[in-house]
Amino acid sequence: MKLSDMKGQSFSRRTLTEWQEAAEKALKGKGVHSLHTNTYENIDLKPLYTEEDVPNRDRVKDYIPNVEGKLERASKWFIAQSIKRDSWEELTIAVKDALSRGQNCLSFSIGNLKHEEHFYPFLKEMIGSDTPVFILDQKTSLAIVEIGEAHELKGLHGIFGFDPLSEGEWLDEGRLEEWMKVVEEADKCLPEVKTIIVNSAPFHNKGASATQELAFALSEGVTYIETLLEKGWTLEKATEKMHFHFSIGSHFFMEIAKIRAFKKLWQEVLSCYGIARDLTSRAISISAETSRFNKSTLDPYVNMLRSGGEAFSAILAGVDYLVVAPFNEVSGNVNSFSERIARNTQLILGEEAHLDKVIDPGGGSYYVEWLSEEVGKLAWKEFQQIDAKGGMLVSLKDGSIENQMNRVRDARIHDLATRKNSMIGTNIYANLEETLTDPPSTSGERLSLPFEGLRRRAQKSTRKPVAGLIGLGELKTHKPRADFVKGFLATGGIHAHQSKECMSKEDILHFVEETRYPYYVVCGKDEEYHDQLPMIVESIHVIDADIVIDIAGKIPDEKRNKWERMGLNGSIYNKQNILKKVDELLTIWEEGNDSEEA
Repeated sequence: MKLSDMKGQSFSRRTLTEWQEAAEKALKGKGVHSLHTNTYENIDLKPLYTEEDVPNRDRVKDYIPNVEGKLERASKWFIAQSIKRDSWEELTIAVKDALSRGQNCLSFSIGNLKHEEHFYPFLKEMIGSDTPVFILDQKTSLAIVEIGEAHELKGLHGIFGFDPLSEGEWLDEGRLEEWMKVVEEADKCLPEVKTIIVNSAPFHNKGASATQELAFALSEGVTYIETLLEKGWTLEKATEKMHFHFSIGSHFFMEIAKIRAFKKLWQEVLSCYGIARDLTSRAISISAETSRFNKSTLDPYVNMLRSGGEAFSAILAGVDYLVVAPFNEVSGNVNSFSERIARNTQLILGEEAHLDKVIDPGGGSYYVEWLSEEVGKLAWKEFQQIDAKGGMLVSLKDGSIENQMNRVRDARIHDLATRKNSMIGTNIYANLEETLTDPPSTSGERLSLPFEGLRRRAQKSTRKPVAGLIGLGELKTHKPRADFVKGFLATGGIHAHQSKECMSKEDILHFVEETRYPYYVVCGKDEEYHDQLPMIVESIHVIDADIVIDIAGKIPDEKRNKWERMGLNGSIYNKQNILKKVDELLTIWEEGNDSEEA
């Protein structure tokens, strides 16, 4: 077909009913409802959304606050990669290099550097009239306030500070009073900087759902407003000095909806305090960082893909500042290459995908608009429940916040363990050639930690964990199950040695005699198990009664007792809990005899 002919083509309009009928035909009678997905926020996602699903809202007012300011700004968001080095000289060089290579925000951490003599000259050299500062590091923020008290820091504007509530260190009233003194001092010496930080990233990194993150952020915001009002601050001043920080996870559309919904919800909170609608939009300042919770030290380059998608979500949602963590941050091996890749991720999205040319590019999508509204409704309900209990401080102290997050975190880990969700390189497509080092002390809570723990156990085992795979019959009949078992075992660091086609009892015994592994998995068809399994188990145990034997595939309920009595250990099957099964299997190599090393 010629291009001129293609331009003249059009598609006939179809109704939702016609689409459903076509979908059910393709699903072979399963029904469209089988395509629905329930999220950790307990939101039922449909496979298709139409104009009827879109809420009747003013998108600009609700989801693009301070749109005039964004239109005037050349850059739609600030690249806020935090830089850390071991000396002031190295830090100065690294920050200048980042600013010359596209970073448009001064963001760094002093770490363990002594700052008494060097910090002020460093700041004085780095501060630019149009380059904002973005620092959420407690030690660095306190040091800046200390310098601001002694020196005039003209031109310093942007964001710096920390969140004593979400960081869990300053929950008692005495420490909050201490925090208030810091905020008040910062306001005196650095009036153009937002220093009241609501940081929900710690909640995200403990497994919280999107609606929980929003509810906690709203509750913290109200707590800080009330605290500042008691200190004599005006409402307008308190809200203008506030900044909200979020972590962005892997659920692409959910994360877009989370940030968009927050903008609307915070405007609702401020309206309840009596602030005019046109003023509330200017009081919303939001930053985001890519999730630490879903990053893995296993197959770390996949973290680039995860962070890229998360950065995409944050930009589509319209954040003001964005931090993309280096792909190897969780392993503690950050270097100039990983920092460059992290920074360039944002540059590519802005300058090559042209996301720096538009505002709210996700807006107008039936799905995005519906999901933003749905997330907002549920988050508001959770926020009201916290408020009814006495607010964020009460809920943090009584442990209810922790309990809520733990339930979601446990569900996330269970879904990874049963492969309901995939984490490339961790619970699927594991690379057995990787060598893991001990995790850094600051690794925190992450989804992949249980899998990393299994891999380290396998790595430290006195004998290399190798399982023998007995393939019954022709390769084409047992290969699907053998491949599944290989992938399953690999997630726990267990290698697999597959036999040739075993067409007889002699073939099986020859493979076992030749290899003498402490563990074997029989891979074949169900009917072959019914006919041959008793013979196989008995024959192997004649060679060595301590050999552990499993089958590939779920054991039929009616056969379980009989097969276990004859010496079958268990099985490996789809949707099985990998963490529990591999944990049991690794004890074979940890506690077994040392007669044979692979």
